[in-house]
Amino acid sequence: QGQIDPQFRSYFVAHKNTGLTPSADFPLGFAGKTFTFGSERSTSGRLMPEAFIRQFSGKAPADFFGSANSFSGGHDLTAKLVEAGTFQTGALNFKTYDSMVAAGELDPAICVKIWTTPPYADYNWTAHPELETLFGAGFTDRLQTALVNMSDADLLRAVDRGEGLIPASNADFESIEQVARELGFLD
Repeated sequence: QGQIDPQFRSYFVAHKNTGLTPSADFPLGFAGKTFTFGSERSTSGRLMPEAFIRQFSGKAPADFFGSANSFSGGHDLTAKLVEAGTFQTGALNFKTYDSMVAAGELDPAICVKIWTTPPYADYNWTAHPELETLFGAGFTDRLQTALVNMSDADLLRAVDRGEGLIPASNADFESIEQVARELGFLD
């Protein structure tokens, strides 16, 4: 996993015309506004935002927003749809929002970051157990060591973890699994 992944976050954003302002508290003012998640299967664009909506509002997203769930299909598209006013509000991963703002691709005065979620574990790379059979005992440990020791900036950028990689364990993701089960995403 990337060094940032154990402390990943999502941003809840709103179009400036909503009048919503940044807050340290969950934005209950999102209630009744048009809202889009990112991809249906995204941890940072759907799963955790939905979990926080349920936790802090006591309602399912469709009940909180007053309409069926919408999905933009991606973090960058969520940001652009809110910036354009197509949706009044949305949720996306913080890395995408921050990089779009830094690159001048998103105006933070129009697509306003309203709330930052509490941190949660996000991505990891998982080696299938069959690799031990194919490449010999201890392969998974050697692969993890090679990835964690990777320092080439181009390779780290290729896996979108320029900050570097660190070991991951199943325990790091137990809370995500619990949320996914509670929301019916896993059988």
